[in-house]
Amino acid sequence: MILAAVAMVDSRAGALVDTSGTEPGGIGAGFYPFWSAALMFGCAVVVAATARTSKREGPPAFENRAAALAVLKIVAPMVIAAASIIWLGFYVVSALYMALFARWIGHYRWVWVLALAIGMPVGIYIAFEVGFRVGLPKSFLYDQGLLPF
Repeated sequence: MILAAVAMVDSRAGALVDTSGTEPGGIGAGFYPFWSAALMFGCAVVVAATARTSKREGPPAFENRAAALAVLKIVAPMVIAAASIIWLGFYVVSALYMALFARWIGHYRWVWVLALAIGMPVGIYIAFEVGFRVGLPKSFLYDQGLLPF
């Protein structure tokens, strides 16, 4: 609920439909983030209320240590990737992230790991930078002229 509330406060300026005509289509940049966070907040309230009023005893959140480590195996790389976007940029981080999960979790062969690690960032670059003309965070390698992203 706290995360949803923070997202709602952060995007509240564009939460309502713009009737002044300044936004194309009448929907500002904060419309979707605000309402998706509001939906998440509402669902969290329902889950919390149900858990609070339920008298049933359920199994623990994690059955054993291996189950907790499986969650950590997904969450830790995600947090590291999100924190490193500032320095490595979106495209380099997505390549490393895809490669890590393809090899570590998916146990793909190296040829497919390389194809995914190269193909996905290139595809995202073409879609966003070329197609939509939306710039995503670039790495320090872009600043030095070593990568196009």
